[in-house]
Amino acid sequence: MPKVSICIPAYGNPEGIKRLLSSVREQTYTDYEVVVTDDSPDDAVEKAVRQAAIPALRYYKNRTRLGASANWNEAVRRSEGAYIKMMHHDDWFASPDSLFRFVSLLEQTPGSVLAFSGTRQVDLTGREAPYERGIGQEQLCLIREDWRNLFLGNYIGAPSAVLYKRNGQEYAPELTWLVDVEYYMRLLKETPRFACLTEPLVCIGVSESQLTQQCRRDKDLNLYEYGFLFREFFLLGNKAYETKLIEVALTYGIPYRMIAPYGIERGAYAKAACQKRRADIRSLAGAARRKLWGRKNNGEQT
Repeated sequence: MPKVSICIPAYGNPEGIKRLLSSVREQTYTDYEVVVTDDSPDDAVEKAVRQAAIPALRYYKNRTRLGASANWNEAVRRSEGAYIKMMHHDDWFASPDSLFRFVSLLEQTPGSVLAFSGTRQVDLTGREAPYERGIGQEQLCLIREDWRNLFLGNYIGAPSAVLYKRNGQEYAPELTWLVDVEYYMRLLKETPRFACLTEPLVCIGVSESQLTQQCRRDKDLNLYEYGFLFREFFLLGNKAYETKLIEVALTYGIPYRMIAPYGIERGAYAKAACQKRRADIRSLAGAARRKLWGRKNNGEQT
């Protein structure tokens, strides 16, 4: 049985699959298997996988399209390793020793249920330069203090930045946008111990066509999923978590009646709405002043 299962829930993007599998072949740590579950409507991903020349690789074509989170679960179900390394098809290992360092990080921190690293964000269009992201000290303190603070922000990062111990739990099929955050919260609720480093061990491919970008713009989905976590983890009664839910509603212009069922008080919503209006007015005024100042400067230069 392999130590690590590299699980790849694929949907299209054969070029991304090739890049990812190429980075897998380069890994110095070799006690792994690769499991690809393919939700694609054609055979482009399968052809890319067959060309990978990785001995410990198993490919499965889903008979019907499962959807994102269900395909994640399918990949994990098909795997056998003690550790699960989810890798999405837009992402890849940043260096040949990435997998070795993930495993070492987890095993050298006794009792940890998961380990995560920083990431290198790469614009797949090439228009923007890559940049690195990693958990800050304040964020680290927040989730060490209370795992529920992940509701305030995904301080752990994308699934590709995480290695975790097989535990029998599955990703919530009801979720799309916050499916990873909800999973981390469940894991840490049972065992609130983790390991991390800020150095990027994976590259995260970013483009406007990704599901992530679509979810970010969907107000109904955001309210539903934040509300789902709010209820699942009994966050009512904590001011910080209530404020976060209100902020989500205000960001998307969602009226009070839509978040009232979560137990949020009308007064708290109204106060936050007033503060946001004032902040928006100050922001618009500042932008207008900067624009006017720019015009004056241009006039002086001419």
